[in-house]
Amino acid sequence: MARGWQTMAALAIVGMITSGCATIVHLGSSEELNVSSEPSGATVLIDGTERGVTPLATKVERKKDHAVVLTKEGFEESQSRVESHISWWVAGNVIFGGLVGILVDVMSGGGYTIEPDKVAVTLKPVEGGGSSPTPSLSSVTQSPPIP
Repeated sequence: MARGWQTMAALAIVGMITSGCATIVHLGSSEELNVSSEPSGATVLIDGTERGVTPLATKVERKKDHAVVLTKEGFEESQSRVESHISWWVAGNVIFGGLVGILVDVMSGGGYTIEPDKVAVTLKPVEGGGSSPTPSLSSVTQSPPIP
C-alpha cells in the first residue's frame, strides 16, 4: 500500500516538473480565433493563407502575430492585426513549475495568448464604381410606358 502512494507522489512530482502552468491551462500551442464581418461572406486570409469565409472560427498559432485580411467583392479590403502576448498563467510557474515550467510554456507556445481573440469588422462599400448597385425590384418589374 505504501509503495502505491509513493508511485503516485512520484508521478505527480514528475508531472509538475515537466509541464508549465500555461501549457496545462491553454492545452496546446494554438488558440481559436473568431472572425466575423458585416455583411457576412467575406473571404478570410490569415498570414496570406485563405482560411474560409465569415463567420469563421479557426485555430492560429499562439506564439506569433497574425495579419488578418477580409475581402468581399464591392467592399474595401479590411486589415487587422492579432498579436501574441505572454500569458499571465506563466506566472504560476513561480509557485508550481519553476524554471523548467517556464521553459516548457515558452517553448511549447502554451505560455502565449493572442489578443484580440475575436475580429469583428464592418466592411465599407467601395466608393465611385466597382460594382453597380442592384436595381430595385420595382424597376425590374415595371413595364415601359405604352406610346
